[in-house]
Amino acid sequence: MKLIGNLLIWIFVATGLLAATSFYVWPVGTDASRDARFEIGTDEKGAPVFAQLLKAAATEDGNVIVPADANLEPAQLDLLRSAGVERVIIKHPVGAYGPMLANWTGKWIFLGSALGLILGGMMLRVAAKREVAEAEGPDTVQATPEEVLGQIRATISDLRGSLPAIESRHDKEHAIINALGEVQGALIPAFAETRAVLISRLGMGGFAGIMDKFAAMERQINRSWSASADNALEESTKALEAAAVLADQLAEALGISTD
Repeated sequence: MKLIGNLLIWIFVATGLLAATSFYVWPVGTDASRDARFEIGTDEKGAPVFAQLLKAAATEDGNVIVPADANLEPAQLDLLRSAGVERVIIKHPVGAYGPMLANWTGKWIFLGSALGLILGGMMLRVAAKREVAEAEGPDTVQATPEEVLGQIRATISDLRGSLPAIESRHDKEHAIINALGEVQGALIPAFAETRAVLISRLGMGGFAGIMDKFAAMERQINRSWSASADNALEESTKALEAAAVLADQLAEALGISTD
């Protein structure tokens, strides 16, 4: 189900994007009796207001048929039609949402793609819940995201608290490397393994938001470790402080009290 859900999402994202590009692309058509659809309203004097051409329409040898910003009145449409132009790109007409939607040839494809994305997201959520149910068997003990993050925050807090008591610059760098090395090697992967739990609880949108915050915290942890390995203690401690702030923000996003 997860594979099908992912395929649906990618397919409907692609079709939705293609359909969206047709929002400003209106067919000229071969039937002049339908040219009235380019009349998108009236001005203060009651005169008709026509959609305008975004870019000049030209022949293959560069001769301009209808210039840019021209009103697409019946006469101009006849010129385009005679030159074999099938579709035109119009400028966005302020306030003319009704005509825009009426002439949007891809609106039903776009709507179908939106529904398909919802379906794909629902399938991924069901698959995630199934993974959680399978993982949480009677003999399975798996850490929750909150538990793993708690260990990360505790390690960072203990490290920050211990650094002032360490006199040697080298020993401080060594302490950072050791502590954050354990976080990188065990706790970061452990949090990533709670993916199914997070998706089951929060859905794909909520999961993405959590992982954005997690990735920001992880980057600062990696930066702090790397700086200490390069004997750049000041840069390392600065990144460590940033990691602590981001860890608290992630905790708040998960509903964990940071008091």
